[in-house]
Amino acid sequence: MEEVRKAADENRRELVLSGQNISKVIEKNGLDEELYQLTCLNFLSISKTCLAQLSPNLGNLVNLTNLVLHNNQLTAVPKEVQALTKLKFFDVSNNQIEEMPSAIVHLPDLESLNVSVNKLSSFPPVNEMKSLHIFNIAHNNLQALPEGIFDPSLVHLSQILAGNNEVEHLPSNVTDLPHLNMLDLSQNKLKEAPAELSECPKLKELNLKGNKFSDRRFGKLVEQCATKSVKEYLSNILKKERAKNPDTKKGKGKSKEKKKDSKTENDEVEFLTNAIDVLHFPDEGGLMVALTPAVMSVRPYIVCCIVRDVDLQKTPNSFKQFITLQTKLHDTLCDKRQAATIATHDLSSVKGPLKFDAKFPPHLMIIPLSKQKEVTGEKLVEDLIKEAEHLRKEKKRSTVSGIHKYLDLLKDKMQYPCLVDSSGVVISFPPITNSNNTKISKETTSILIEVTSSTNLDVCKKVCDELLVKMLEMGLGKDSTDEASVSSGPKSLTVEQVKVTDEEGNLRVVYPSRTDLNKPGITINRNYE
Repeated sequence: MEEVRKAADENRRELVLSGQNISKVIEKNGLDEELYQLTCLNFLSISKTCLAQLSPNLGNLVNLTNLVLHNNQLTAVPKEVQALTKLKFFDVSNNQIEEMPSAIVHLPDLESLNVSVNKLSSFPPVNEMKSLHIFNIAHNNLQALPEGIFDPSLVHLSQILAGNNEVEHLPSNVTDLPHLNMLDLSQNKLKEAPAELSECPKLKELNLKGNKFSDRRFGKLVEQCATKSVKEYLSNILKKERAKNPDTKKGKGKSKEKKKDSKTENDEVEFLTNAIDVLHFPDEGGLMVALTPAVMSVRPYIVCCIVRDVDLQKTPNSFKQFITLQTKLHDTLCDKRQAATIATHDLSSVKGPLKFDAKFPPHLMIIPLSKQKEVTGEKLVEDLIKEAEHLRKEKKRSTVSGIHKYLDLLKDKMQYPCLVDSSGVVISFPPITNSNNTKISKETTSILIEVTSSTNLDVCKKVCDELLVKMLEMGLGKDSTDEASVSSGPKSLTVEQVKVTDEEGNLRVVYPSRTDLNKPGITINRNYE
């Protein structure tokens, strides 16, 4: 196969085989066995082909971090997959697989596993998959979720997508997952939902639609309402259950305390009229960001939103204060960019839809902020490292300065994360810089905010929440018309939702959602409620 030979000759780290022409070659001659000798590969994608079988020699590709095998005709995954100990992203969706080898759970670094749209009736116990963040097993034939799926040791597991199966029972220990924020069990055979779901600490997206619940009122609520309302209904049931049990007084006490706090917050809202207007993602023309498989092992978390009707010239210092605000958040909440990175873009210069991707350093081209010349990611990082070392020697320090510590986030990375517009232009290279092409100015009226992280999604939302609240307090919205009202009058900010999906269009996150921006003293007006 020409593509395989070329990859071998050029010692490539990435190989993509996809489409009708590749499929014809595989149908005629099978998959080229030389592929399994490309031990330098860290990204391999074979998709949309007639490929029905993988050789046990797959285990030779020990440097793979991303393995994408979706939309083929595979009937099995060889047990030798367990040799791929560096694997972080594995997508074997849209195949004909009836059983997964138990070896799949012995991949220590696996963060994202997609086995959706297959013929699985069971799955090996997953409690050993300590690094797992995202588990997609939707559109199979499961009658029960995998054993160990709610083991409290799965501290990173944030998304379970198990819709369109035949699951009949959801255990109450779902609350044991400390960072579960998305649970999709739509179109299954559930008749009851455990009331303990209301106590999942991070759960923000719960989809139970398409199940025939015995409690018809609950069933209607599930079909019509948002996660918050469903959790409140389950919470009331849980309170009643505990009220009958004298051993749950502690829970009752918490309930009263919560009501008291709620009342206090409502009282504060009556006196403060600052408001954020959240515009629902528009049916036409809404900005979409698609995550590629390549970026999942590098920097997998991103949230975006659009702030409209901004006035950065409201006072002589408005623009400068906004830039200073971002710097301050980078130093504090973002932990010197270690936890997250903020980028702001002039929306008028952004060509959507966008793609959050990862590129090899020599192939990532960007015009850095305040520069005019395009450079590679490789050159940019090299120059920053030299600058850091020069400053260290100049100041006679044993370590580099704080502004360069975030360079460690790219250390040993084969690919660098980047946000790319529809024309292929890189507009952001987190955590390093965003592009001069989309930089904001005093004349900017609509801002695209981008927050990315290599650690978790919650920190992205927390940073974005804080940035929007501070923008509101600074009076950068439409309602404060002069310098006097900026300091004393009511303020308003208009924020439009942006959706982040995977490459197949499955929703990853929409921001701000109903559970975001819930700050005391600020009224949140949502035009879709």
